Amino acid sequence: MNPNNEYLLYPNVKKTFTICKFKYNILEIKLFESIRIAVYLYDDKDMLLEARQYIIDGEQYKKWSTDDQYIITLIKQKIQEPWII
Repeated sequence: MNPNNEYLLYPNVKKTFTICKFKYNILEIKLFESIRIAVYLYDDKDMLLEARQYIIDGEQYKKWSTDDQYIITLIKQKIQEPWII
């Protein structure tokens, strides 16, 4: 028995998907400090592909203010960051 419940998969499985839209929920607000949000990524068939959490703090939090469009743009950037070269 594997104490870590971690097992190798061979052959490896490669998965490709296209993120078409997202939804988000604010999970926690620390006034004047930060927010923690959950972001849900969907494909073109409305299938949930992945769920992520982000913390928005510091200058990003200050820029948010009451402009929800700012937070939407910021989430889009965070989703794309890992794949931008």
